[in-house]
Amino acid sequence: MHLDARGRTTIRRWPAAIAILLAAFILAGPLRAAAPQDTARASIADGSAEFVAAETPNYGSQVQPIFDRRCIACHGCLGSPCNVKLDSYRGVDRGGFGENPYSTRLTADPRTDMDAAQTTAEWRERGFYPILARTESAQTNLDDSILFRMIEAGMRNNGPGFSRASVDPFRLQRFAATCPSTAEALAARLQEHPGLGMPFGLPALAEEDFAILRDWIALGSPGPTEAEEARAQEVGNPTAVAAWEAFFNGSDPRQALVSRFIFEHVFLATIVLEDSPGDRFRLVRSRTPPPQVVEDGQGGRRVESTPIDLISTALPYGDPGTERFWYRLEKLTAAPVQKSFFVWRLAPDDIARLSDLFLSPDWAADADLDPPWDIGNPFRVFAAIPAEARYRFLLENAEVIIGGITYGPVCNGQIATYAVKDQFWVFFLDPEHDVSVRDPSLGLDGWDLFMDRSLVGNAEYLEAYAKTRARLDPDGWSLDAIWDGDGENRNAWLTILRHETNVSVLRGAQGGMPQTFWLMGYSGLERLYYDTVASFEYWAGDGRKLETLLFFNMLRQEFEDGFLGLLPRQERERIRHQWTRGIGSVALSLIPFETADQPTRVDIRGPDPLLDLVEQIAQRLGPRISGLPDRLNPRVKPERAVDAPVKDFDDWEVAVSMLTAVQGQRFVPEMPSVLVLRLNRAEGPPQDRHRVYSLVANRVYKSQYTLMFQNGQALPDEDTLSLYPTLVNGFPNLFIDLDLADASRFLTDLRAIQGKDDWNRFASRYGILRDSTRFWPFYDWINRWNVENRGDAAGWLDLSYYDAPET
Repeated sequence: MHLDARGRTTIRRWPAAIAILLAAFILAGPLRAAAPQDTARASIADGSAEFVAAETPNYGSQVQPIFDRRCIACHGCLGSPCNVKLDSYRGVDRGGFGENPYSTRLTADPRTDMDAAQTTAEWRERGFYPILARTESAQTNLDDSILFRMIEAGMRNNGPGFSRASVDPFRLQRFAATCPSTAEALAARLQEHPGLGMPFGLPALAEEDFAILRDWIALGSPGPTEAEEARAQEVGNPTAVAAWEAFFNGSDPRQALVSRFIFEHVFLATIVLEDSPGDRFRLVRSRTPPPQVVEDGQGGRRVESTPIDLISTALPYGDPGTERFWYRLEKLTAAPVQKSFFVWRLAPDDIARLSDLFLSPDWAADADLDPPWDIGNPFRVFAAIPAEARYRFLLENAEVIIGGITYGPVCNGQIATYAVKDQFWVFFLDPEHDVSVRDPSLGLDGWDLFMDRSLVGNAEYLEAYAKTRARLDPDGWSLDAIWDGDGENRNAWLTILRHETNVSVLRGAQGGMPQTFWLMGYSGLERLYYDTVASFEYWAGDGRKLETLLFFNMLRQEFEDGFLGLLPRQERERIRHQWTRGIGSVALSLIPFETADQPTRVDIRGPDPLLDLVEQIAQRLGPRISGLPDRLNPRVKPERAVDAPVKDFDDWEVAVSMLTAVQGQRFVPEMPSVLVLRLNRAEGPPQDRHRVYSLVANRVYKSQYTLMFQNGQALPDEDTLSLYPTLVNGFPNLFIDLDLADASRFLTDLRAIQGKDDWNRFASRYGILRDSTRFWPFYDWINRWNVENRGDAAGWLDLSYYDAPET
């Protein structure tokens, strides 16, 4: 083991089995589309410019709303197809990039997040090409615009009933294909594959939307004026922003390290201030100071602010490059996309809470308040901050911290999600019982081992943890060792869901009894966060990403083993091998079972030890934390026939609960990951005529230890269905619009599915397919419902995997 230039552990000790796995992964090689041909430019429809209006459409009020409604569903996140990001004018103007940063490759690519460059000229230097043309000729602007050629191709070919199957192979290549960088090359590609027009694989734009975009592109595609941009940056309550920036830049000599700790843990989060409603922010580092509140001379006060001069580093702990900088709240104006959107909500009294949490405890007199930069080891960097304060911050905001893992830059996680199971519940150690809080160094003489991502280093860390626990808790843990959220905080019990290439996090016990559980303490949670978020280099080559994945697997095993340590000793090995089977049994032999011989003070009496333990935890934490009982996914089913008449919403929920959280149902393996269902009734007040549900398939696999574990690792007889009375996840796979009158037959037909052909017929009958004229109206409705019912947690839904292959 040695440290690289950033102070992070590099790996020299992977066992042969993992080295072979790595080699097999790399040698598989990237799949690349053929290079674009350099053909003569073919003019678009003759006379296109003749229909262009005399007045240029306004970008903010006319153009961007179209991009929001129809384009950011696939082009609103890091890793969008061809890296075209259409959620802001900056993104449109920067254009596209030939290769996706998530494509399979050995070497690193340039960063493509919007902070990597500040001007269009800088993006051009990085290899980005324009998708717009700006000349004196309207026709030339249309002919030379990649954006226009794509939407025009969609208008030609994506009418009702277009071929859905013809574009499916291209969906599977979204991380492999290169992208045409000129209008001429694109014309050749479209001539060969006319179905590639935009919106890709979805119905074409409405004529009026197409006309607005055509006119805007033809007339030079201008962006917002300076006055419009200034208005967009105005905040509802500048005083609230000033108060928070004053806290983050406080005069206490310890505050700089506290703010650095907070920043590194929430830099991806969207911040919502309770007393500045309607605004969204992010915490950034700036070369310019925070605003000043000054007297206006008339008995009032005003806020004088300076523009943010953003400091952008590849990783959040990167050297800011200047001796003096400030933490600022930057207002976000781009429309949020659900897949990368998670919120940190702050109320005015949270300033006092955070001050008390971090600054009230005694700090060591010799504490290092100015540790070096570029070190991805939070245990070393933040050693001066009392460990309990650090851990309580993570606990009280656990959904946000885990949100960085599940909703971060990796919008489509690909193999990164293979390390976790489809549904599990997470619990946390109480700070008073967590040995990594009581003895933060775990008896070691340094901090390097905490972030050593090798098998040997991980084993040494687990050994140190076990020895410390045996010394501090020789009799083992009781139920009191599980954090109860102080009776109020629902972050104490989290539900994690994996949906093929993406992951969701929910508070409380949701979706029915899962197969596995995690128990995490401070050091484990911090290791997980820095492995998958703070130190994750999305632009890196495959070797670096595989290292992250393998360490993630070791961490998952640590957390599963932590939970097993609460059970009777004689039950642990059996359940551990039940949770990891097949080729994973080999991996189990390589990762120490750290809690195998740990004593336990939990009294398990029932015939099912896992069920008995979870019921005891639920009783200890209480219904406010757990949210139990779960009437939509009950373990004990109601006495009702599934095919009984459904007269109202209550009947529906009772009927469908007969199918949830039950193994062995043939229809579940055939389902896509997430169905979004609108259930309608004809009578009643307008606000109560619809209910929205998410039907989520929980798939079970023998092991999480192979890159291609779906192939031969699936256990379809153990799959289950979960039902949620809201939108879950940002990637719906199919919309279903169902009337109550048809609900009983819907459930009967669902139960009758025996294979893929049955599912396809079911989806065609009940689903809104991609070529349907009902698609966009329903998509618009569900996004409005999302905003109206989920408020500042709502973002635009992604359509990358809608009615199409997921894997």
